[in-house]
Amino acid sequence: MRRSPIAFLLAFCGAAVAQPANDNCTSPTAISGFGFFAFDSNGATTDGLPDGLCAFFGNDQIYNDVWYCWTATQGGPTRVRTCAQTSLDTKMAVYAGCGCPTGPEIVACSDDNCSLQTEVSWNAVAGQTYMIRLGSYSQTAFGVGNIEVASAVIAGPIVNPANGHEYFLLGPGTWTAARAAAVSMGGHLVTINDAAENEWVRANVLGFDGADRRAWIGLNDVKSEGTFVWTSGEPVTYTNWSGGEPNNSGGIENYVEMFGNGFWNDNSNSPPLVVYALVELSAGPACYANCDGSTGNPLLTANDFQCFINKYAANDTYANCDGSTGSPLLTANDFQCFLNKYASGCS
Repeated sequence: MRRSPIAFLLAFCGAAVAQPANDNCTSPTAISGFGFFAFDSNGATTDGLPDGLCAFFGNDQIYNDVWYCWTATQGGPTRVRTCAQTSLDTKMAVYAGCGCPTGPEIVACSDDNCSLQTEVSWNAVAGQTYMIRLGSYSQTAFGVGNIEVASAVIAGPIVNPANGHEYFLLGPGTWTAARAAAVSMGGHLVTINDAAENEWVRANVLGFDGADRRAWIGLNDVKSEGTFVWTSGEPVTYTNWSGGEPNNSGGIENYVEMFGNGFWNDNSNSPPLVVYALVELSAGPACYANCDGSTGNPLLTANDFQCFINKYAANDTYANCDGSTGSPLLTANDFQCFLNKYASGCS
């Protein structure tokens, strides 16, 4: 029997009501701070755009998405995850600001970080808002559960007695996101100068709890294929490549990770596997503008300008004076920032 117009209308309205309140990016659920937040994607539609940063296993879309406008109550490395919180094959992205994203706002995306569930990490700025988009890898999958928002610092600070530096293990993400988080913390992705340091980092930071994981270090050949450099600007005096590495598989492997056994591998910026981040903080000058660390009188001299220029040329994260996280990381703004700090003394 054919439905009457009234029955059809009632069925349509019932379907509309069944959609989640935060089904559309124009009406995200407002949340803030760290904690667990419930989600229900049953009846959700797909209104977010696909993005290259979300390209995992041949799929750059997040289906049946629901939205949250999250306010950061504190800054620093942050993670959102559904691990052990749902049976849904989840996929997530984070965007800067809480307007409907058009693409450039995306700061992180991930899929299948803990079995079929997801963990996304990025560097949050206190007081800023971020849009969290939660959906599924599959066009036909829906589910319920929780998302957990927490600090992405998994371990640290852990002090290396050999150099006095502090080390942190951060949650998984892309190499560029890991580097940005390291810079925001006042440091850089780990630099390793010899076998003893490599083993200390592996045993005490990467495997602090006995778990077998992999993590980004600061070595990369982004600027020149085959010429590896440290983001800290230090010279490359030691490497510990795994057999057959580096091999630049697919022509896109410019970033180096450490395996749980301590050997290294070159990888793409956003691999389909879970890669954590190793961050190193060293004691910098008490006066930022005193780049050369001198103790003379006057404290600030022309040598500090040359020191800054050298660090900038070496792509040292110290030269990221303005604390930006864009690409390129170092710009003319950093020079102006340094000049301002020099003019004002020890800023």
